[in-house]
Amino acid sequence: MCGIGGWFSRSVSLHDGVARLHALNEAQKHRGPDGDSIVQLDHVGMAHRRLAVIDLTTGDQPMWSADRRWVIVFNGEIFNYRELRALYQARGERFVSQSDTEVVIAAYRREGMTGLGRLRGMFAFALWDIEAQRAVLVRDPLGIKPLFLSEREGDLFFASEGKGVLALKRERPELDIGALHLLLNFRYVPGEASLFRGMRQLAPGECLEWGADGFHSVRRLKPSEPDEDDDLESVLADSVHAHLIADVPVGCYLSGGIDSGLIAALAKAVHADLPTFTVAVGDDPAEARNAARTAQILLLTNMQSEVGEDEVRRLPQMLWHLETPKVNAIQLFRLAELARGQVKATLSGLGGDELFAGYNAHRILHGYTRLPAGAARVTGKLLGRLLHAAVPYTENVRALEMAEAAGDWPLVYALLRNVWDRPQLRTWLYGPRMLDVALPDAVSVVRERWSAGLAPVSAMLRFEWENKMVNDLLWQEDRASMAAGLEVRVPYVDLKVRAAVDRLGPARLGKASLREVAQKYLPGEVLMRPKSGFQLDAPSFFDSRLRGLANFWLAPERVRDYGIFNHATVASLLRLPVRRRYRWHFFMLYMMIQTHMYIDLFERGVKNLSDALSHAA
Repeated sequence: MCGIGGWFSRSVSLHDGVARLHALNEAQKHRGPDGDSIVQLDHVGMAHRRLAVIDLTTGDQPMWSADRRWVIVFNGEIFNYRELRALYQARGERFVSQSDTEVVIAAYRREGMTGLGRLRGMFAFALWDIEAQRAVLVRDPLGIKPLFLSEREGDLFFASEGKGVLALKRERPELDIGALHLLLNFRYVPGEASLFRGMRQLAPGECLEWGADGFHSVRRLKPSEPDEDDDLESVLADSVHAHLIADVPVGCYLSGGIDSGLIAALAKAVHADLPTFTVAVGDDPAEARNAARTAQILLLTNMQSEVGEDEVRRLPQMLWHLETPKVNAIQLFRLAELARGQVKATLSGLGGDELFAGYNAHRILHGYTRLPAGAARVTGKLLGRLLHAAVPYTENVRALEMAEAAGDWPLVYALLRNVWDRPQLRTWLYGPRMLDVALPDAVSVVRERWSAGLAPVSAMLRFEWENKMVNDLLWQEDRASMAAGLEVRVPYVDLKVRAAVDRLGPARLGKASLREVAQKYLPGEVLMRPKSGFQLDAPSFFDSRLRGLANFWLAPERVRDYGIFNHATVASLLRLPVRRRYRWHFFMLYMMIQTHMYIDLFERGVKNLSDALSHAA
């Protein structure tokens, strides 16, 4: 796991190129504490920060092919690299390292896109062919590893994080207002956009080819067909074993539920002394105790930490790493720091709920599909007229709107996930900087990406796998772990696992298919625990931890200065009582604070926010 970046330029060299590459490596140094290096050639500059996990002695980058024709910077891991290495050696390929990175060069050189389709893992890389003067930039098909792009006057800049691209271009970013509007609806930005205007992500599975002669093409990776004879249990075990490949100690995140519990149980067959890590936070007060009990059952050590009082003071630092406001990232940063004290890589149970319909939201959407659509719409409309909330968009109002929308499943889903976009709420919530520009319609984004041919819950699972998984869950997992110099691996987010789940047919609610596997490895006391979320309780967290920050960052004069939000609305939200029915409103206050921090950190270039934090103490 590393930080990569550089540029491809039609001109032979880029002005002050070496200094720019060093600035890029400085901006991304947290991603690679084990070393850094650069290379500058005609038309290309590449930089690399290394977190050494595989091939600790000969795996440095930028890495050259044995014949010095190809050079690559690579971020991620190829979990089947040993098999591929043997395949290409048999075909005459010569290797000079023991690294998975060199296997990527061999795959492309020997088989082109077919070779890249053989790669099993998480990756983003840039490869330069000196002889053909051609570049290829690639991101893994599931979007586990990030890669950001920006073009200017024929030059193509890329990096693992947006701040790396900015360091290369020597630019201060401008906030993309449309992307911010989508973020405030989804709590992530769907698609390939970023909050930095003019900068986008390479899409999952996208292969961008670029030539110094002006050649440009975009293709999609076509992964190799998986073995359809393997059942879910064997595929999961194989994925866990593959994700354990490393030349450094590996651990496992552990909650009280079955997702991470099953990962730990399968990993124990390979590493009997696997350490596990837990942060004491979640909907269930017994979550940490349950995780410790699971570890005890599996005869594994369990280390725990809590979200501390200093987390609020670290919000600007976290936001700098995240490059986007987030509402549930604090606990991930704490968890990554806990694990990094013992290991350099860890497995996570991320993806179990998303694959196997494990969230309460899946049950709720399914429940709405069981209602007679006509009666639900009439009831929702009548009750909605009778219910006049002093504050818009309460939990009860949202539930009635969902009933009124019954049958329009993209809209029901959008409401379920707090996509609130409508003209009256825009006017109520936003200030002039938002209202003076044309904003995208958030519900239309759902409609455009909704799989209409699938049953509603199946369509929800696909939408979130392609959008929320990539730009929310994997995004913050990558940034939180990289901030600590830790590699997080996600065995559920794997092409073979995904294919095995698809073969089972429509998802059964409550992770029924996963439970059938897990019951062979975990006792009933673990399997029967109620679902617990890994999120903060927004009203109480805001009231106990964020009031001081709100007094500073959401003061009327500051709200007017930034122009993003309606100062009168902000004032009214700050007066709300701490009640669960106002959960969305307190989440929005949290996002407002971070949005103003974001403007200072990135757009205005304020380096030290300690004054604000001292006011909040």
